[in-house]
Amino acid sequence: MIESKIIRNGCADLLEVNGKRIPMYGYMSYQPEKACYGDFRQAGVHLFFPCVYAGDRGINQNSGIRPFCPGFWKGYGKYDFSAAEKTFELIIKHCIPGEDYLIPRLMLEPPAWWEECNPDELCRDAQGTPMHHSSCSEKWKKDTEEVIFAFQRWIEEKGYDRFVAGWHIACGNTEEYLRPCIHPMQLMDYSIRAQEGFSQWAKTKYDHDLEKLNHAWRTNYMAWHQISIPGPANRLFGAGEKFRSREFEMRTIDYYAFQNQMNAQMLIDLCQMAKKATNKRQVIGAFYGYTTAGVEMGHHAMEMVLKSDAVDFLASPLQYMDRRGQGVDWPFPGVVASAQLHGKPWFIEADVRTMLSRPISQCMPHADPVVSRYYDAKVWWGPDTLEGSLGQMKKVLGKALCHNTAIWWFDMWGGWYDHEEMMRFHQQAAQIYQEHALSGGAKTDASIAVFFDEEAYHEMIPQIVAEAPAGSQMNGSKLTRNLGFTGAAYHMYLLSDLGNVSPDDYRMALLIAPGHWRKELISALEAWKQKGRLIAVAGKGPEEIPGGIAWNTSGFPDALPGDVIISKDENGNALEILRRYPDYSLYAGIYTEVNTERLRQLVCAAAGNVYNYSGEVIDASQRFIAIHAAADGTKRICVPKKAKLRDVFSGKFLPGNECFVDVEMKFGETLLLECVAEQ
Repeated sequence: MIESKIIRNGCADLLEVNGKRIPMYGYMSYQPEKACYGDFRQAGVHLFFPCVYAGDRGINQNSGIRPFCPGFWKGYGKYDFSAAEKTFELIIKHCIPGEDYLIPRLMLEPPAWWEECNPDELCRDAQGTPMHHSSCSEKWKKDTEEVIFAFQRWIEEKGYDRFVAGWHIACGNTEEYLRPCIHPMQLMDYSIRAQEGFSQWAKTKYDHDLEKLNHAWRTNYMAWHQISIPGPANRLFGAGEKFRSREFEMRTIDYYAFQNQMNAQMLIDLCQMAKKATNKRQVIGAFYGYTTAGVEMGHHAMEMVLKSDAVDFLASPLQYMDRRGQGVDWPFPGVVASAQLHGKPWFIEADVRTMLSRPISQCMPHADPVVSRYYDAKVWWGPDTLEGSLGQMKKVLGKALCHNTAIWWFDMWGGWYDHEEMMRFHQQAAQIYQEHALSGGAKTDASIAVFFDEEAYHEMIPQIVAEAPAGSQMNGSKLTRNLGFTGAAYHMYLLSDLGNVSPDDYRMALLIAPGHWRKELISALEAWKQKGRLIAVAGKGPEEIPGGIAWNTSGFPDALPGDVIISKDENGNALEILRRYPDYSLYAGIYTEVNTERLRQLVCAAAGNVYNYSGEVIDASQRFIAIHAAADGTKRICVPKKAKLRDVFSGKFLPGNECFVDVEMKFGETLLLECVAEQ
């Protein structure tokens, strides 16, 4: 068996396989028959991600997508790995043992026959409709562990252990540990197992004291087994404007904490099983950590996952901003910087559409949903031109380099990059990334540290009923969209990591509706109150910040004499205020999705660096600057140190001085530039 582990190399992460260090840079496809494994290997890619399915369903429920290939779990103790073998053989015929490696994505959703045999183990909505397994099912976990060990035995029996260097454990909707549902208001999980799990969880939280629970929940339960999951009316609506009332809705708040923790525990348990199957000798990872997503997504127990030694890496696609449009940033969906802080690298799933992208109905008709045209939507099409396609690809590569993330190129339906110029890009990109990772990467030149309070999400009123007034919800996606146009670089962390982040690395702390202030967090915040930094509070959280901005009973920040009232509503209430102290400043605004202009002003007020003021998309490290054009025209790139800018792909230096460079760009074009210090 190959031995693998993740090692930190300066600011970058590497995969060490049998003592050999390789960049975490790969390629995969849902349709191996149309994938370009040989071309990518020739381009310098040596890490491949074959897809393997235990079950016989499509990867999500809401679209009705059909299976890509047959699953291997045919019955208790019965397995047929012929489809997986076909995929492995298509890949390894281009590979050499000791040079090329596989990290199979093992999708562990159960097959239909298992669901029929185990009706009490299924996730159910409030009407009782079943929808795959419940994350609270111990029976499913026990059966799945046998499947995981069977998969490992097959790998060894077929000799694929010469190539397999780790596992990507997938589960849930779209393989991403998202709750199963066919529409947003199909709330889960009301199964027997979830009811039992919630009762046990509550018993533990309230110290086996039923009177204590009844007081907190305003209930009159006479026994623990009577505890029930809050119904849809409790979950869809809330008594507060932004957050639920702790006085009247603690039962619902507790349920969301339970739901998120059970989802995270399922992930950890599955990864632990894979660790056991591989004798703890290989890296194991999963999709998780979509902190900017809503409360129903089930990704708000990130702190649990970060503390687990069963999970070695995390992964996600980038946000599908403007349906994967040009001219906008595609931000991370979660707290990548927190993951890296805890020693867990983050893979970008670079599913970059190109001019060659086509809908699944044309590429994989056997998997086309038939019942819907979900996969014909604009989001599945790429730019019309080669130039636009390369602009999108460079944008994602720039993000990986500037943030020191891992990356795999996801040729989803196959053939998306089957073009001479695109493969020339991939050859250069692989070389650039390899040199960057092996030389230690480069520190991200971020001015802003953004902190998300994931516990506050348990108290958030969901947006799925109706569109609420602007600014009344915690909308991480809107915020990150605005951050993408500021021209300043930023990192995203969990609020619980505030004490682990050095203020010396940033000029501004942006706290998103914080509301859970443990003693150590209050102490950590004090370290930011010096050297002219700025602490910005975007949206009032469930609790006020001790020693910070006060909020009145109507939810507006209270201005003191000497405060700057930046904006007011029509009734004269302060919407945003700035309080200036000798050593630092405080900003408070009622909106969580602070607009781009205000964010840029705050960065400048904190003496942070803004690379561009015209609204282009910027990612930056102390070595690289990636700029993506939001419109045609002249773009000014402000250089924070005396340096020349070199186009990484052409090798040409841009004309300019040590302060700025002006460059003509077309809409959707991306330049990846290296800062070369002047001697």
